[in-house]
Amino acid sequence: MTTPLTIGALRRAYLSSEATPTSVMAKLASRFSDPDQRAVWISTISPEFLAERCASLEADPAAKDLPLYGIPFSVKDNINVAGFQTTAACPGFAYSPETSATIVAKAEAAGAICIGKTNLDQFATGLVGVRSPYGIPTNPFNADYIPGGSSSGAGVSVSTGMVAFAIGTDTGGSGRVPASYNGIYGLKPAPGEWSRAGLVYACRSFDTATVFAARMEDALKVHDTVKGSDPEDAFSAEIVTTNIAAPRVAMAGPEHIETFGDADVAALYAEAHDLISKTMDVAEADLVPFQSINDLMFFGAFLAERDVSVGAFIDANPEACHPVVATMIQASRKFTAADAYRALYQTAEVRKATEPFWDAHDVLVTPTVGVLVSLAMCEEDPLGPNFRNGTYTNFASPLGLSALAVPFGKTPSNVRWGLTLYTLPERLPAAVEIAKRIAALI
Repeated sequence: MTTPLTIGALRRAYLSSEATPTSVMAKLASRFSDPDQRAVWISTISPEFLAERCASLEADPAAKDLPLYGIPFSVKDNINVAGFQTTAACPGFAYSPETSATIVAKAEAAGAICIGKTNLDQFATGLVGVRSPYGIPTNPFNADYIPGGSSSGAGVSVSTGMVAFAIGTDTGGSGRVPASYNGIYGLKPAPGEWSRAGLVYACRSFDTATVFAARMEDALKVHDTVKGSDPEDAFSAEIVTTNIAAPRVAMAGPEHIETFGDADVAALYAEAHDLISKTMDVAEADLVPFQSINDLMFFGAFLAERDVSVGAFIDANPEACHPVVATMIQASRKFTAADAYRALYQTAEVRKATEPFWDAHDVLVTPTVGVLVSLAMCEEDPLGPNFRNGTYTNFASPLGLSALAVPFGKTPSNVRWGLTLYTLPERLPAAVEIAKRIAALI
């Protein structure tokens, strides 16, 4: 297993002249054809442009002060990066954007270097990472299991040490599920906290881009670099966070966690609940109100937003689309405008119903996934495993929550598994504090 790259280690190497962006990038570029990178990348940076980018940074005496100087990163291929095609994992959909997405432009202005665009569940529709004509990225810990989706390539690009951070997207869990399967951190900001300008939308009203990293401090550094309101994004917002000295934590008891018969996940959650309860004051959480809107994502009217985004393309190019993805998106047409309003009302009602929870608690801790999904399970049932992967993730973005996925443990078969910490966006520092405490326990 390759040692993960970290921003801190790279910065130290650059400042000591032990390494340069040119030497680091050359080593990484030589690995694109390695077996562990199979199906991770849809496109990669040209050697000429990579050399030009590195030389430009190295020639600027002030560049070393940039927060992301010479830091390699990847971008999920439903996010625009100038100089790369955007495919959304559908070759027939491909186009060449003139400008980068706002968040990519901010990362590059801070000195980071995008080395390639990563694979995904087509049109970001899925939580499994197996719905792409570009292949299935290999889970680096157990090749019999999924890499997690839809940001499959993004997660693997970090866990295999190719990049120090990866930018993905998250509608119903795509910035958390791959983090769990890859044993890394995944930070999902609240919808609007990061600009969505330059994204191929899944559900525009509550999509968000996300960041993956091997270290939490790296994910937070990227978050601080790219966040903020954007005049190009009508849904963007400026969020001011508050430090909380003693965060109040809530978890559901193990007896209330559905693991779909997965004894390994049940054991891992029981261990997590026990360790956290022994070292922190933990209140009992009722997940039912949160999960009551889960079905809106793939069985309800929210699915129609995907049709708004790519439905016309699917109609015109049915042969270009993954059959599971196309069928799922087109199925949303049975919903009416009245159904959409009902879904909005239901979501608002759940937000109101969960206000007392947030009055009493700062951080909700759940499993990231309730069951570990193998490739064979997806082959046997293309839909069920995907829906089960969203059991503890689907509700977060419609409810406007921030989420921090953290590694916790692994099964006897070496499959990684983690927890997710949910909070109101202004209380993200509370989730960070609890994540630090959890990291100290394992």
